Amino acid sequence: MPEPGSAPPVLLAGRRTADAAQRAALLTAALSCLQPAIDPVFLTLLSEAGHVPLGVHGVIVGGTQGGAALGALAVWRWRHRMRGRTFLAAAALAGVFSLLTAVSTSFGVLLLLRCGYGAAMGMIFAHTMARSAAHRPNTAYGAMFLLQLLLATLVSLALPALARLAGPHAALAVLALVPALACAALLVAAQGQAAPNEQTLQSSPTPESALVPPAGWALAAAAFCSICATMLVWSFAGALATAAGFDDGVIGEAVALGSLVGAVTALAAMRERVLVPLPVTVLLAGFMVASPMLLTAAGHAQSFILSIVLLNIGSTAMIIRCSGLATATSRDSRFCTFVACTHSLGMIAGPIMGSMLMIGGGNPALLAGVAFILAVGFCATLFAAKQGVGMGAPGFRLIGGVSATNSRQSA
Repeated sequence: MPEPGSAPPVLLAGRRTADAAQRAALLTAALSCLQPAIDPVFLTLLSEAGHVPLGVHGVIVGGTQGGAALGALAVWRWRHRMRGRTFLAAAALAGVFSLLTAVSTSFGVLLLLRCGYGAAMGMIFAHTMARSAAHRPNTAYGAMFLLQLLLATLVSLALPALARLAGPHAALAVLALVPALACAALLVAAQGQAAPNEQTLQSSPTPESALVPPAGWALAAAAFCSICATMLVWSFAGALATAAGFDDGVIGEAVALGSLVGAVTALAAMRERVLVPLPVTVLLAGFMVASPMLLTAAGHAQSFILSIVLLNIGSTAMIIRCSGLATATSRDSRFCTFVACTHSLGMIAGPIMGSMLMIGGGNPALLAGVAFILAVGFCATLFAAKQGVGMGAPGFRLIGGVSATNSRQSA
């Protein structure tokens, strides 16, 4: 007989299953957005295998991220018609596309394969990230970024070593394990969908809590701006460093140190309580994101390394906070999916906008574009702050995960 006040055995078992499913969903989300973090190594292997010349790396990245954006939007639009087997099939297709990438010799076919891979993984990311962030969004986004960073570090170290031992084709083929692992994690996550737990047994969303307040849309826009600005700067950080005369060793050191500091930042941003008002966070983070364009021109290696560290701190904090708070404003599942879509959309929009700005006006235009995007995101957070979201206001009391004013004050 259970002790008074203790949860029934079926509830405890359901809670354990649900927790395991949540962890599996987060792992799936991290695997499905791993590609951008390993692109430098992946693209180098593609060139070593003789598939693509160095000058078209940007086209491959654009094709992959464009596919991911389309896949994420498809889930946002038609998620109610999609079943679990849809995402399992997407993971299987991504595995096939990855294997074919290792043996393809035609650039046109390779580009189509990477678009297909991106679309499949974009679908999986939007689905699993929306589900993971449904209840504790800051924790979910912070944990996902942390997992992605750790996985990217391991993969980036292992692939070159494998390429030296077995050749670049074998190293590229091994990347098919990424969608295979995502498929396995999806199976584990699916087992917890129907598992009973305290939250599902004690409460259910009310029609009011499913509404999306204006602050939610503003924060979703801020999340998009954060990712877009980050990718815009990140896409040209290497070019700025090369133009300043820094060698590959300096760039590698900066990226490695920045990734390490980014992991620490993700851990700090996972807390579900506001300590610094969101507009202040975004303002400070904005200067950090733009710092490579300001400090690299000084011509000192230490300045460039510092700027990459600041970029990782600012972008990680800003993206987690804006995404978490946006998701927290409503329990509407389609809106949660839309917030996840802003990641894929920002990752394709940033490099495209950066290329257009560089062609049109060079570095000054690029800096002006970054400043404009960050300013739009800052204004969006100011609007949300006027609604009381992201300020740590005592009037926002959580009731079953939703605040009394229809805006969940997590993050």
